[in-house]
Amino acid sequence: MELKATVIMPVYNEEKTVYGIIRRVLAQSGAGRLVIVYDTRSTDNTLAEIRRAIRGEKRALLFKRRLRGKGSSVRYGLGRVRSGPIMIQDADEEYYPEDYPKLLRELRNGQPVFGYRTVNYGHAYGAGKAVSWLHTWFFNLLFRQSVMDVNAGYKVFTKEMLHGRRLKGNGFELDMEIAAALAKNGYRIASVPIRYKGRTFEEGKKIGAGPAIRFFFSILHERLTR
Repeated sequence: MELKATVIMPVYNEEKTVYGIIRRVLAQSGAGRLVIVYDTRSTDNTLAEIRRAIRGEKRALLFKRRLRGKGSSVRYGLGRVRSGPIMIQDADEEYYPEDYPKLLRELRNGQPVFGYRTVNYGHAYGAGKAVSWLHTWFFNLLFRQSVMDVNAGYKVFTKEMLHGRRLKGNGFELDMEIAAALAKNGYRIASVPIRYKGRTFEEGKKIGAGPAIRFFFSILHERLTR
């Protein structure tokens, strides 16, 4: 029997891509439980595009909140999930929902699953690739894991796997909190190859040098706390 996930999608100012990515997510049988979309008070036409994409869809829920970033949106979404697989999906079309089936198949082994970007059909910043490799190396060193790409957007797990862990991050650093929580709960994180289509900053990419530096401190902080 195919696993079906709850998809949490934080959105901010993605009017060019949000309609397409929501429709692609809804087309996946693996996203059969629920799609939770959080619009954090976008200032462009994003909200109208979300409403157009989910019109008539019983599986999709839209929430509008004045939140403080991707992390806070994901945390609110997690609060609405009771059980079952969870997927986190960005709204920028850098990742491919068509890769859900192989991620969910690996989850059947009882371990959380992270995607790792093996093919990039878009732009790639050399510095970004190097920093991502360093984040992954640092995380694996401190948590004795063998993750291939700790920064990859696709992280698949269940609510039960986070049991006893209180997530607090409001920004992109929540990705590191989730990874650390899974490791501290004794799970061996599996890696599955996924496709990727990187954007330029001119096209709307949002992660810059600031979050990249904070990731190192987030990993270290999580290792030094229970």
